[in-house]
Amino acid sequence: MAAFNRAHTLPRALDSVLAQAWQDWEVIVVDDGSTDDTAAVLARYADPRIKRVRHPVNRGVTAAKNTGFDHCRGEWIATLDSDDALAPGALATLMRTVTDFDPTLDAVSCNCVDSRTGSFSGRGWEADRYIDLAASLTETRGEFWGMFSARILGKHRFDERIAGREAVLWTRIHEGARWYYLHQGLRIYHTEGDDRITARRVSNLKANPRQYRSFVVLTEEATDYLDKLKRWSPRQYGDVMSAAAAQFLASGDWRRTARALAKSVEGYGRAALRRA
Repeated sequence: MAAFNRAHTLPRALDSVLAQAWQDWEVIVVDDGSTDDTAAVLARYADPRIKRVRHPVNRGVTAAKNTGFDHCRGEWIATLDSDDALAPGALATLMRTVTDFDPTLDAVSCNCVDSRTGSFSGRGWEADRYIDLAASLTETRGEFWGMFSARILGKHRFDERIAGREAVLWTRIHEGARWYYLHQGLRIYHTEGDDRITARRVSNLKANPRQYRSFVVLTEEATDYLDKLKRWSPRQYGDVMSAAAAQFLASGDWRRTARALAKSVEGYGRAALRRA
């Protein structure tokens, strides 16, 4: 659980874990250089299963999650945003899927419930089923959740240079995994509030050094991820390359702009052919 200035939402997230019927868990809360009362909030929780790790300065959500991964000791791992909550029975449902239904699983995913609408936030699947990476990229959209084995995570970590592209890691660890989807909303996805990462919109038409560097790394070093998108979800590939082209253009990098534009056209062209 990565937390930066989330003293107002942390109790909701932590209390939802404490209320779970499945009690064999640990929570690693990574305080990412908070300047609010996050430390005081955590100090009120005496449960030894709740462990706090602090970054002296704010390093960003992916760095905080990497620190959390480094401290995990369990066989199964899930990330829970510090402004969200688990639905009642969530952990028991996930764990019984791997202990009773299919012990050979590497990952279990589920849907989320939008806190504002009460509806599922993920779209595409309407029943329990085995899934794979291709199905997740081609058949779904929206917010899903789940857990994965520490075995498939291994030494993989988020690339902290790439801003807002957690899917790079998720595609790497889930490719080839034995994976099951439960058509249940086991996480409460709180979409209200203006401090959410997803609520912060950075225009790609305005030069942003951090975004520029992020797209350079994404387009030139995360080629395995982009190749998967181009193969299975060419529209998403086109979207990513179009966003990269916009930031390169705003930053005056004409060579990378031209290259990204050509790749975005290729992606949209592939998507159009599939629809045809």
